[in-house]
Amino acid sequence: MRVCLAVSVRQSREQIPPAVLTAARRAIVEAVPAPADRWRTAEWISPDGGTALLAWSNEPCEAPFPEPVLTSGDRALSYCGYLGDKGDADVLLGGGDVDDLGGCFSVFRAGPDGFEAATSITRACPVYHAEAGGLRFAASRALLAHLAARAAATGSGRPSPVYDVMALQSMVRHGFFVSDETPFEGVRAVPNAATLVARRGRGVAVVARSLPEQGPVPRRRKEARERVEPLAEALLDAVEPFRRHVRPMRLALSGGRDSRLIAAACHAAGVPFFGATHGLADSPDVVLAQRVAEVLGVECRVTVDRQKSGAVVVAHPLRRAHALVRVCEGMNSAYEGVNRWADYDPEPRSSGSGGERLRGGFLTDQLDLTRDGVHRRLKTIFLAQREFLSEDANAYAERYYDEWVARYERDGIDVLDKLHMFYKTGRWLAGSHTATLMNWAYYHPFLDNRVVREALALPVQWRLSEEPVALVMEAFAPQLRDVPFDGRRWRFERDRSLRHWRGRRRATPPSTGAAGFNWRKSYGSELAGVFREHILDGPSELFSILDRGAVERRLAEVPPRRPGQSWNLLTLGVLLSGAWREPEPVHLPDVEVPIPTS
Repeated sequence: MRVCLAVSVRQSREQIPPAVLTAARRAIVEAVPAPADRWRTAEWISPDGGTALLAWSNEPCEAPFPEPVLTSGDRALSYCGYLGDKGDADVLLGGGDVDDLGGCFSVFRAGPDGFEAATSITRACPVYHAEAGGLRFAASRALLAHLAARAAATGSGRPSPVYDVMALQSMVRHGFFVSDETPFEGVRAVPNAATLVARRGRGVAVVARSLPEQGPVPRRRKEARERVEPLAEALLDAVEPFRRHVRPMRLALSGGRDSRLIAAACHAAGVPFFGATHGLADSPDVVLAQRVAEVLGVECRVTVDRQKSGAVVVAHPLRRAHALVRVCEGMNSAYEGVNRWADYDPEPRSSGSGGERLRGGFLTDQLDLTRDGVHRRLKTIFLAQREFLSEDANAYAERYYDEWVARYERDGIDVLDKLHMFYKTGRWLAGSHTATLMNWAYYHPFLDNRVVREALALPVQWRLSEEPVALVMEAFAPQLRDVPFDGRRWRFERDRSLRHWRGRRRATPPSTGAAGFNWRKSYGSELAGVFREHILDGPSELFSILDRGAVERRLAEVPPRRPGQSWNLLTLGVLLSGAWREPEPVHLPDVEVPIPTS
């Protein structure tokens, strides 16, 4: 992965204090959970000392990985993620338009007059910004921006973080942010398809770039095929970066439609790859992943989850939460698992992450598309679990709900697609994306800047039917048509609204009780006791936004009705306690969760 920090003075004739840059260099150890001696560092500082671009990389010093900082004349460039074509870095150094490029990235450009930091349309590679002490900061890690800003504000060489506790109210509800806030006071995320412009002697501006305009729904099959051609071409281009590596791409393959479409694109483009899946041996994901690989003529490697005497063996939840906070900066829940730091493996990897971009985001499971139905979904997104939260925290969230209710009057059901892109993809997925970039050469074709722009140019009502995805998959690998999915059929097959499709996909093979088992949801008294101990005895700051009585009642439930809540609260307890700043508690034992027998 690459980590970037841009700093600039507010006034034209001033310099960045050397102590601030020194503090920023130290902060990388806390901002990213990787050993300090594994970083390749690079810095560019303007001749007058008023602008700086610092970058760190743990990637190999060889092709296809770029240098952490690239320069041309009096300009410097660094970027996170990857660009679609080899010449794109030169385009960016020359001032080229971000929106014309493929890849999944964030861009930092600096010069004598200041800097600019830009997100792609999905912002899976985020940009965070802050101001303090007459300085402007932009970074790819929220904690790095925060600690650098705190150093400027306090003069401390090793400042401690200060938390924005009220902003954490959305983490209680969902385990990710549904705003541009962060856990750290004074730090915010730059929106999707936006550029933070910090010019010396001028104010800071966040400039929103335009999103694609949607065309009409096609009326005939021929027209539908023509309309998806640009999307299909963009997907084929999006798998080309895998060819930069000597080794074949490892694709996380499941029984669903998204990873299958990536497999189909690689098959059509002739890109070498193999499938990899994990789970219980008879789970639909494992069975169907093997079938997809067999049909496409590629290998599928299976990792079976650890079991012992009818139980799944898992890491202690506190260890899981500790790792999550360190890697995802407290912006994801420990309900989600992330990999820890390991020596960088340049094996190219990918998955179906982000496939909802092609299928309508939050609309994919929204049955009621009426005004009242969408309003209820907005209330769920912004105000769910309000019984857990204080009156002030609920009032705080109301303003976001009101903003999006008003936006519905202008954009209709498209608000649910945009909300998913802005916050589920742009905030929830961004954290886990960081974890993968830290360990592997990871690519996300569904988050490719051009792929998403081509998808959003298709009308959301049509994408919701899933017909565009089905048409592209059929064009890439028609032999996959008869391999069932895990769970639901295509949406247009279920509602039979598109009569020009003939035939129906066979039902998914029946699941056993064990096959659908999710230990994070179906835990028993042992894990419930861990949650009660570490949440109820947690930091008092957490209960400034919570109703303790409601939390106690929920934690007493075994099995839990809403297990995600327990994971969210455990994560926030670890964050606010500062325990994540200490070494991981490796002494805590693994936990066994019984597997149901039927």
